[in-house]
Amino acid sequence: MTGIKNMKMDHIYYNKQTEKFKQIVELTLGVKILDKTRRFENVFARSCYYYLCRTYTDLSYQKISNTVKKNHATVMHGLKELPYIIKHDKRCNKLFNKIVNQIEKKHFENKHKKTVDQLVKDYNFYLLKNNSMQNYIDKLEAKNKKLISENKEMKRVIYIMADTD
Repeated sequence: MTGIKNMKMDHIYYNKQTEKFKQIVELTLGVKILDKTRRFENVFARSCYYYLCRTYTDLSYQKISNTVKKNHATVMHGLKELPYIIKHDKRCNKLFNKIVNQIEKKHFENKHKKTVDQLVKDYNFYLLKNNSMQNYIDKLEAKNKKLISENKEMKRVIYIMADTD
């Protein structure tokens, strides 16, 4: 039962993410991704959308294609052609960078709403904790070496005792 719940939660999460990507691409480029047309603007918009889905989620080609009612091979082709479009069309390059910057701002925004001071304190705390754990590991490794050498000595003594009988 929990597997089904997790699948539903994943589905809801990815639907929310992909809808956000669609909205940003459509608003930035002024076209509808789901329009059935081969106009360059729409093809470019879908390619940008495919890129966002592949980069910021772990959706497969098939799952991405299902969100736009296309074939998975269409997604693969769109992703393959996107770098060439961006390289050779300055306008598309600017628009693509604008879209990616918007997504990165939203995707990497501070989800816990912590201030920089709080984040620095947290960082320092975890740094100290890491050092403490490293010291503990070093002590355990030293103890382990000692036990190994004692074990070798015990084996040697047992071997000598067994030899004298």
